[in-house]
Amino acid sequence: LVADGHVLDIIRRVAVFGMTLVPLDIREESTRHTLALDAITRHLGIGSYKEWDEAARLSWLQSEINSRRPLFRIRDIEANTLGLNPDDRKTLMVFKVASELEPESLGAYVISQANTSSDVLAVMLLQKQFGMTSENGKLMRVVPLFETLNDLMNSPEQLAALFSVNSYIGSINGKQEVMVGYSDSAKDAGRLAACWAQYTAQEAMAKVADKYGVELTFFHGKGGTVGRGGNPALYRAILSHPPNTINGRFRVTEQGEMIRQNFGSLEIAERSLDIYTAALLRESFVKRVEPKQEWRDEMQRVSDASCAAYRETVNEDPRFVPYFRQATPELELGSLNIGSRPAKRNPKGGVESLRAIPWTFAWAQTRMHLSAWLGVGAGLSSGVSYHFFGAFFCVDSNTIHSFITSGPFVYLSRARRTREFYAKCMKNGHGSAKSFL
Repeated sequence: LVADGHVLDIIRRVAVFGMTLVPLDIREESTRHTLALDAITRHLGIGSYKEWDEAARLSWLQSEINSRRPLFRIRDIEANTLGLNPDDRKTLMVFKVASELEPESLGAYVISQANTSSDVLAVMLLQKQFGMTSENGKLMRVVPLFETLNDLMNSPEQLAALFSVNSYIGSINGKQEVMVGYSDSAKDAGRLAACWAQYTAQEAMAKVADKYGVELTFFHGKGGTVGRGGNPALYRAILSHPPNTINGRFRVTEQGEMIRQNFGSLEIAERSLDIYTAALLRESFVKRVEPKQEWRDEMQRVSDASCAAYRETVNEDPRFVPYFRQATPELELGSLNIGSRPAKRNPKGGVESLRAIPWTFAWAQTRMHLSAWLGVGAGLSSGVSYHFFGAFFCVDSNTIHSFITSGPFVYLSRARRTREFYAKCMKNGHGSAKSFL
């Protein structure tokens, strides 16, 4: 009974799914790879990788990827005979551990803060150094994450440069994955400007991939809240992606409270998957309405006005940082052991180095949800023409339609008494509280 029951079920499950339950992605910042390679090039006496320009980096990376000679011996990294600092050694040891796992255990290697094609080739080189190749099936797909306004705007150019590298294009089997950052782009430029940049960047990257014959898959790094790219209307959110960018496949992050909300029970999980499937089928078989050039020009103008107003407050107003730090629990959130990463990318940095999650959570605690609406009013009040409403009513295929229908909801739902309470708790009266209420 046991052999024909439980044991047989286990054998069948292992045969179908393997010993790996779920493949895991690895995520690391591009600067960590830059510093690790810089330490290696300095040790080899060939200069400072960190100081090289992009052309020099690409030339050296391509040469080393094509070379059969290793840059270093793995045992030298283990014993640290190279004299690496702890951070650089840790970066390299991640590749060593990954190389020892079964191919089914790992999925993508995501590079956050990616802004050049050399960031991708750097990871390819480090994988090669630790024996992770396509021949043994351990080569992880390398996924650049474009998450600031400038990175999104430059992403098509960087993708074209990457696809021009023969050694790289020959190793990806005609497939490339790109992650689009929603939280950090909204923190950098305001949500309206970020939405439009995400829309146009995906369109342009899809055209680049089509030119080089590469099957492009977008990985959408969204959070649950509106300020982090989330949208409670899942079906409309999927259809808000630009036409010809999904093509029956995409990845999206489900994290935090959204896992329980969308997959907390069997019935809810089935319903969520039904919605995903229905939206993908409609996107695949129904012709989408694409924005006209006049609509695009108007959206760009409104986006620029919104971004300027947002940055004027967040980056240029000297009262903002004191207000933010005194009227929100930002510093307290940073000391809580509830996240997988430090609250700041640079411990000594200011608001610009603060990660998007504590930034959004801090405003959520005060019920202001500032990251979801700041700058939107300035953009919409800059004298929108009927071309803007053409984009707005572009069926349900335009990202801005999805954005506009969720933004005012967040703004109007702010709990005034709660945010006034936080403002009154400020230690010093900087006079900035009223301007944000």
